[in-house]
Amino acid sequence: MIDHRPHLLPKVRSDLIMSSMRHYPCTLRIASFIPGHQCAHQSTVVGVHLPVLGKGMSTKGTDLAVVAGCKHCHDLVDGVDKRIHWLAENYPAAYHMRLLQALVETQAMLTRDNVLDVLDGELI
Repeated sequence: MIDHRPHLLPKVRSDLIMSSMRHYPCTLRIASFIPGHQCAHQSTVVGVHLPVLGKGMSTKGTDLAVVAGCKHCHDLVDGVDKRIHWLAENYPAAYHMRLLQALVETQAMLTRDNVLDVLDGELI
């Protein structure tokens, strides 16, 4: 049996990464998957920790798995908005693909803004 204790996994914490999110648009854009629903105003965008290894009861995942998300999308990812179950059941591939795309998009913006430094990296 695997001993899974998320609080013991190595995690990156960065105030700069988290504070940078409020300047970005929502990269999640999953609220619009639900009929009649859409992203909240950009003023509600914060860093949203994706549901990855290391996230658990009373512990967040690494700040390297953070995306820019509006209030509506954040509520869906965190399960506050229970329609996440409808979304995950009806569009599982689209939901998970959107999480991955949001991560890549957010990391590109963080790299562009010199928040993340990719050694020998070049933005094209």
